Amino acid sequence: MDVAQRSRVTSPSRTTRALQRIAGAYTGVFSVAGRVAGPLLDLYVRLWLAQTFLVSGLLKAASWDNALALARYEYPVSWLDPVTAAYTGVSIELIAPLFLVLGLATRAAAALLMMLALVIQLSYQALDTHLLWAALLGWYIVRGAGPLSLDRLLAPGLPDSALPLAASTLKASAWVTCRLQPWYLLALRLWLAAALLAAARLVGGEGIDRALVTASVAAVPAIVLPLIAALLAVGLALRPAALFLLVFMLGVEVMHPAQVDSTHYLVLLLAGLALAGAGRYSLDGLIAQMLQRRFGSSESAAIFEREGIPRVVIVGAGFGGLACARALQPAPVAVTLIDRHNYHLFQPLLYQVATTALAAGDIAMPIRSLLRDQLNARVLLGEVTGVDPRLQQVVLGSQRIPYDYLVLATGASHSYFGRDDWAPFAPGLKRIEDATEVRSRLLLAFERAEAAENRAEREALLTFLIVGAGPTGVELAGAIAELARFGMEKEFRHVDPAAARVILVQSGARILPAFPETLSARAEAALRELGVEVLTNSRVEDIDGEG
Repeated sequence: MDVAQRSRVTSPSRTTRALQRIAGAYTGVFSVAGRVAGPLLDLYVRLWLAQTFLVSGLLKAASWDNALALARYEYPVSWLDPVTAAYTGVSIELIAPLFLVLGLATRAAAALLMMLALVIQLSYQALDTHLLWAALLGWYIVRGAGPLSLDRLLAPGLPDSALPLAASTLKASAWVTCRLQPWYLLALRLWLAAALLAAARLVGGEGIDRALVTASVAAVPAIVLPLIAALLAVGLALRPAALFLLVFMLGVEVMHPAQVDSTHYLVLLLAGLALAGAGRYSLDGLIAQMLQRRFGSSESAAIFEREGIPRVVIVGAGFGGLACARALQPAPVAVTLIDRHNYHLFQPLLYQVATTALAAGDIAMPIRSLLRDQLNARVLLGEVTGVDPRLQQVVLGSQRIPYDYLVLATGASHSYFGRDDWAPFAPGLKRIEDATEVRSRLLLAFERAEAAENRAEREALLTFLIVGAGPTGVELAGAIAELARFGMEKEFRHVDPAAARVILVQSGARILPAFPETLSARAEAALRELGVEVLTNSRVEDIDGEG
């Protein structure tokens, strides 16, 4: 039986494919929403919470007598004298919000503000607003700040820094996020479910209003309260349930302006739940695991072992290969992406790595992280040594990968036009290794020129020649000229880096020949303004160890 016949006989039913598409679309929509809207929501919540506490702190600082009166009579802390309590409370309200806005030491700032909110709720006045403050701040204690924060910006360099306890603090934070976040999501769901049941008068008890946001959800129609509460409690269809409540609460904000304060915090909490999902301890999580086992995931290769699923093998994880793999996400196929590296390289910025403007890690993204949400794709690390079209197999060392459809997206390499003996003297710029080699030669040339005693030797060392005036050559020539003239100012004593010669050689009549002539002319003028010598109609005849 041939491949086509086998596919017809054992291919999934229409119902199964429909379920696959629905599950993939559902996951994909919220995954994209989380990546796009998640960081913005995170920043907005931090700003909204921070301004609430900061305004309160400024008002108390401006009227210190009132602050002392509040600490002494309204919400006294049994284990602190009123003056110390007032100073402590105002200091927290003035300092912690600033850290929260910046996303710096976010967990600590959120913990302080959460304790303050609970003191106000338990010792002063029980309001839904205070509980919602605590719930949102607890989320930051467990998860930390999002991508738009200094914590995330500084995290990659902290383990290697001289700051005491930096590495252990990061490990502890990662442990808290991994271990406690699912439990906190469960606690939030049960807490909101209990509030809905209390609003429907299905549960009650002394002091329940002090612990639940009953008043905030009381406007929800009583007929749907038990159903929404049940969905939240078991974590089934949580995102649609949270979105339903969110939309309804937005309507309450418009119709009842007096309730805007507490309602808005509830809207923010529901938006966070909708983006985060129900978590591991929920029916949604259980169903997701079942779907992963049934249709495949990054942890399970079940889809690749099923008969009849068309197998697509893509060789190369550059722009073409990665775009092809992503385009096949909704298709009922098993995608295998093979690359000799475990990262996707953004080649257009290699010249910045070569000229020290960027680190290699800034333009390389792990392939697996790019495809982590694509259930029908897997990534294999290795170098393809051959293709057997008769057996429809890709040879990966001693391993053979079968395929029904093969995509070769191996990219391009630089060419010496038959003069491969030039390679040791003139590296290309297609790989990370090429960029680091160029950077090493570039920086060493300046160091050797600083130590050189012969003027002719110094001038030779500070002469840089780029062959080929395509986009990469033009960018590299301009970057070297900028580095020499502006990036190394006052760093050397015996040589002037700005005196370096940068020569761009092009065999054709103009640089950037694939672009319109007007753009070529403007690019050449910009290069000459930087001091680059542009030689057109100049064919390279020979390259050796001397130049």
